Amino acid sequence: MDNEDYLFVYGTLRRQMNDPLHRLLETHAVLVGTGTFQGKLYDLGRYPGVVRSRGNTDRVIGEIYRFSEPQRAFQILDEYEGHRFKRKRVTVIQEDGKSITSWIYLYARSVTRRALIRSGDYVQYRNSF
Repeated sequence: MDNEDYLFVYGTLRRQMNDPLHRLLETHAVLVGTGTFQGKLYDLGRYPGVVRSRGNTDRVIGEIYRFSEPQRAFQILDEYEGHRFKRKRVTVIQEDGKSITSWIYLYARSVTRRALIRSGDYVQYRNSF
């Protein structure tokens, strides 16, 4: 299977968030499981953003999806994420401890004055309101 076919989602596209665009994942992808990415998660208002981190304990929790035909889905997602996010390939650690190469949308702007979500789990964070 080609590594380009994986996408790690950590925010509004996760199943529990009920975002309309999640239907795109349900239609074009299969949920592989949950995983973590070495990064920091920030509250950007209506959605979160992730930046890479060098800290070994900095983990962002999310879901890993595998696409059978990713081109159209990524075209839609790239447009949806806009200029604030850049799609990059990163290493994601799966539940079983194995690492895979996956796409992720990293926040491409400054996180200064943005609230850090220390748990790294956006669903848990949103449910705490």
